[in-house]
Amino acid sequence: MTFNIYSMRRRIHRPSRFFHRLYNPFVKYRRSAVDQLEVNMAEKKGPIDKKNTTKKDETVEMVRFGGRGSRKTEFRRPTGVAVSQASEIVIADCSNERIVVCNTRGKVIRMFATAVKGIFTSKPFRPHDVTIDKDGHLWVVGTIIVNEKKLLSDNLLAQFSSEGRFLTKIDLPLTGVTSGVAVRPGIFTPDPPSVPASSKKEGSTSKETANDQRVVYPANPLEVVFTDQRSRMVERKGYSESCVNVVIPDGTPVKVVGPRKTRKPTGVAVNQKGDLYVTDSWLHCVHVFMEGRDVTKKYKKFGSFGSGDGQLDSPHGICLDRQGDVIVVDRGNWRVSVFDSDGKFLRHVITEMTDPYAVAIGPNFLVVTCVGHCGTDTATIIPYSH
Repeated sequence: MTFNIYSMRRRIHRPSRFFHRLYNPFVKYRRSAVDQLEVNMAEKKGPIDKKNTTKKDETVEMVRFGGRGSRKTEFRRPTGVAVSQASEIVIADCSNERIVVCNTRGKVIRMFATAVKGIFTSKPFRPHDVTIDKDGHLWVVGTIIVNEKKLLSDNLLAQFSSEGRFLTKIDLPLTGVTSGVAVRPGIFTPDPPSVPASSKKEGSTSKETANDQRVVYPANPLEVVFTDQRSRMVERKGYSESCVNVVIPDGTPVKVVGPRKTRKPTGVAVNQKGDLYVTDSWLHCVHVFMEGRDVTKKYKKFGSFGSGDGQLDSPHGICLDRQGDVIVVDRGNWRVSVFDSDGKFLRHVITEMTDPYAVAIGPNFLVVTCVGHCGTDTATIIPYSH
């Protein structure tokens, strides 16, 4: 057997074609075909893994999983969480720039990187929160780091399939910190400018009013709601421009809610009527914006600063159960509290929980993520009865 030192040296100093495609910036587009093939294989219907599925009637025990790190079973700032109709737990792993899907035992089912399509390659972004629409698609609000040294970033809203395939994105210019997102059925569409009577055609569907004539369009099938923490400096004084924005899936703005009432909106939840429940970590309260057509009172709030029952300290995550009760993460008091729809305190779900952050609800359980400087970065599944 002969040994050729020159061919061996050539193999050592010459990378393989796989690494050539992987690291050469001029052929990065070749990876998209491989990634698309993996996504197509993942979306094919295969045999059901009974170990990773959860029945709706199955009892759920309290489970804590995760920990700070970048491995498969670890998180780095799990700032958002949602639960699908199949009781799959979807976690926004912010600093790891990925979405992690787990079952009710805390076992990881799948994960995918949060990235949007660019001109030549995909651009990863840090997810802040995630929600699921009626079709099972994921809506993720996050930030693309443009220049980390100069602290330049762009906010966006991205849509993914349940298996992680990128669908679309909405750029969010001139926005501040976007920390919460939710979806709701369309309630109304903004009215266009008034139409003069001479330009009105026969057979049109516009409705006349006493003051002007406006065209009435059908409600949007889906609206995406996200919080916006903004502030600006005028004559060395800070002014808050925080609000809650409502857009439709193509990016068209529908409405801006609470620009003069919110100070630092963090989480947002929607009830069956389309009303918005927004936590405010600066004012230590929960804002309620009644968005229905047949309501006389459009706004109310509940909660005040303190550590007693019914009081809040830097509330963050929020969700609603089937009865309409409001579940709030009382981050400063290290607990999760329950209020009724009118803001009356009912009970504490859990206390002495280190650095709770986000919350989501399933058929018979809650999921609470913990994010803090103590190295928590965990998720906890808590049994919950409606």
